[in-house]
Amino acid sequence: MRKKRNLLDIIINIIIILAFVLAVYWFIQLMFGHTPDLSDFNSILIVMIIGFLFHLYREVGEMKVGIKHSFINIKEDINLLKTDMNSIKGDINLIKKKLKV
Repeated sequence: MRKKRNLLDIIINIIIILAFVLAVYWFIQLMFGHTPDLSDFNSILIVMIIGFLFHLYREVGEMKVGIKHSFINIKEDINLLKTDMNSIKGDINLIKKKLKV
């Protein structure tokens, strides 16, 4: 089941991909002694790491909400089972009375 992607997820993914491409490009230029400063390279790495961590934080938050709703549903299902079991016990007692067992 594929989850619905919202605009913020798409923007975060684009930022992470662009930062990665720029970091690789600047790393290649740094290896051959060209333009970008080491501070520029470090700043793009920091942006990439922050974007990745923000993405993970959102995913964990969505998982926590999903788990919370799942446990609420399980609790409701258990209550329904208890109600059904009580109904079945009542029916069995009624059958026993009818059969005089």
